[in-house]
Amino acid sequence: MVKFEYFEPNSLEEACALLKEHGEDARLIAGGTALIIMMRQRLLNPRVVISLADIPDFDFIRFDAKDGLRIGAGARHRDIELAPVVQEHYPLLYETFRKVAQPRIRNMGTIGGNLVQGDPLTDPGASLIALDAKITLRNAGGHRVIPVENFFVDYYQTDLQPGEILTEIHVPPSLPGLAWAHIKFLPRSQEDFATVGVALTMRLNGDRCQDIRLAFNSVAPIIMRAKRAEEILRRQKVDDDRVGKMAEVASTEVDPMDDNRGSAEYKRELVRVLVRRAVKQALERSATGKQGAKQASAPA
Repeated sequence: MVKFEYFEPNSLEEACALLKEHGEDARLIAGGTALIIMMRQRLLNPRVVISLADIPDFDFIRFDAKDGLRIGAGARHRDIELAPVVQEHYPLLYETFRKVAQPRIRNMGTIGGNLVQGDPLTDPGASLIALDAKITLRNAGGHRVIPVENFFVDYYQTDLQPGEILTEIHVPPSLPGLAWAHIKFLPRSQEDFATVGVALTMRLNGDRCQDIRLAFNSVAPIIMRAKRAEEILRRQKVDDDRVGKMAEVASTEVDPMDDNRGSAEYKRELVRVLVRRAVKQALERSATGKQGAKQASAPA
């Protein structure tokens, strides 16, 4: 392991001050599931590591019917997965977080660390985009709030500016009857990254789609939203023809690369298949009215 100075601030103000003082020489650590690996592999060589573990109330999970869900950036994946308010009101998030790696990782990794890493293979970002979530970024001079979909800039790059700390994720109130689906296509074990990940939310009025949000991970340099594909179905009747067209357009929006999980063309074909499957699952959940955690746990 490389040598570094280690700080444990007791407040966000102190953490921001340390970041401002040490600049590019500093890195933040929360769960450490990504940073430690990168440091051991010499991909990152920070001279200063600033822990967020001792900051009070940095891992909260709070729900209000009018405001929605607020999650502190220090909340562990496992805590989000098991939170009753998440299981009851945001089954898409429950379904997503229960699929992240395996319990040992979920008990360590934090949602804030996951997002700021900017890894396009990870799962939570796509579901947060599908739920129109926003994040709060704070520095020594103030804070700003941006949509999660605008946070991912390029491969392992985010809109996090020097001196900023991601402090909170806000998910707006979930509309009653919101149709949703999450599919994580895995070539090997549950612990692996997805070959293709799909997160979908739909607001229906009879057989018509009033609104839709479709997001992907593992198919582009960033976790992305497929806006052109959404327009094929938005304010239209949901039928096989339109869903097929939406899936085809989605396959042209993604930008996958060849890797050990499959070729780029294979992933494009998976997008075509999984978008249709996601819409079918969302419609089935809407028709049965079973939106909660037990239904969420059904095989994808």
